[in-house]
Amino acid sequence: MEFKDLSIDSESNRFDEHLNTEENSRIIFSGIFGIGKTYFLKKYFSSKSDDYVVVKLNPINYSVSSNEDIFELIKFDIGFELFSKNPDFEKIDFDLKSVSENYLLENYDSIINELIEHLPKLDHSIESIFKPILNLYKEIQKHRKELKIDDRKELHDFLKTFAKKEGTYREENSITELLGKLIDSIKLNNEDKKIILLIDDLDRIDPEHIFRIMNVFSAHFDHYNFDGENKFGFDKIVLVCDVDNLRSIFHSKYGMNIDFSGYIDKFYSHEVFHYNFSNVIAENLDKFLNSLDLSKTNLTPRTFSGSYEGTELEFILSHLVKSNCLSMRTLLNYLKSELTVPNYGIKTNSIEFGHVYSHASPIIVILHILENIFGGKQNFNKALEKLIAFKPSIQLGNYYGYYDKRVGNLVMLADVLHSNLSISNEVYLYENLELDIKVTYQIHQGFNYTGVSGKAIIVANFHDNLSDKSYEQKAMILKQKIPYFQLLKLAYNNMNYITKLNE
Repeated sequence: MEFKDLSIDSESNRFDEHLNTEENSRIIFSGIFGIGKTYFLKKYFSSKSDDYVVVKLNPINYSVSSNEDIFELIKFDIGFELFSKNPDFEKIDFDLKSVSENYLLENYDSIINELIEHLPKLDHSIESIFKPILNLYKEIQKHRKELKIDDRKELHDFLKTFAKKEGTYREENSITELLGKLIDSIKLNNEDKKIILLIDDLDRIDPEHIFRIMNVFSAHFDHYNFDGENKFGFDKIVLVCDVDNLRSIFHSKYGMNIDFSGYIDKFYSHEVFHYNFSNVIAENLDKFLNSLDLSKTNLTPRTFSGSYEGTELEFILSHLVKSNCLSMRTLLNYLKSELTVPNYGIKTNSIEFGHVYSHASPIIVILHILENIFGGKQNFNKALEKLIAFKPSIQLGNYYGYYDKRVGNLVMLADVLHSNLSISNEVYLYENLELDIKVTYQIHQGFNYTGVSGKAIIVANFHDNLSDKSYEQKAMILKQKIPYFQLLKLAYNNMNYITKLNE
């Protein structure tokens, strides 16, 4: 399974509505690193090629020194992308009375040389835009001939003083003039399409460069706010980042007392679009579970989809995603690696069942898979701590299916020092005052009768009287809140107390 296999239908519909909101010309597309923002936007705009021309920039790929102006590279990169999207220049108009456009006509050769010189820093080559550069050159030559000699001489003296006004809202140097003309040409040749500038991974570049880019746009927005015009004439500008990470970078640079909201709100017209990755996860977890190739492990072949293991993995993974503890990139990288779920014997105190096997014990398989996804115990424990802070307790009635196995298996491991995983008809009592929980449970045989599995009988609060005959378990379970992920963390760490016979 790879990113290309993921369904994004639900988020596509939501983003489509956001993008097409009236007068929504500035957009912040926010999501944590590794959540699949780049994949989503590429797939979304590929499906909308009849509606949009997208100029996508990746400043993180630039070879830019700390004292170099990244916005100049942004402009050269936009120029490269615009040339690549407008190879023939079927329609292009020049206003021969415009000083700035005559400057472009007079200096096209030097402007293009400047663009070409910067291509290596942008990780681009000249080959892909060589033809459109020549085609525009032919158009330039045609318009040059239309200028009267006297007009050209008069303009020439003025153009000598046509300074590069960098650092102001105009930034109108030669490259800027070229960009405006290229965008006009694309609009003439694609009258039914919107032209979008998309800047990806904005929060992953040097903070100095982040705010240089944003401050240039900000100055432009401030000046042109009366008509909502975007920089360079783009119909829409989409900035892609993790807005929370951007907030942290902002306060680190400017101090906690500086208002981030007042700074950032000019970069979006309506509201920040938060990419809801949990929707994508929900649509694709079945695919993920079915992609687990158990033939690479020593597990007995089985299917996770629709089983207790699958339901529990889906439940835990979806909450890890919602709490920003897990990215789809991490999940997919796990699938690309060698799947290893250890198989070992486990000593029990049962007379009839002296030992069982980890690979036939569902909760142990689940915990090993989760540990592997996070790359080890330390990372998984950190994720669980973050998840507990995000969701200290859950109302189990919302997840009633398999509740007896779900709670029973966690409690069986949380209580391992007491039960020693002994399979019998005995009813065990697990009590935890700190978590305000009391559970009666039994331990049964697991998968293929060679593993171990817990089953909850009654789940109650610590001070509840379980001998009260009026106690109705089903009614209680539907309304009770349980410290589920705290039990999960206890169960996981108590695996250290399991007596392993072999590995």
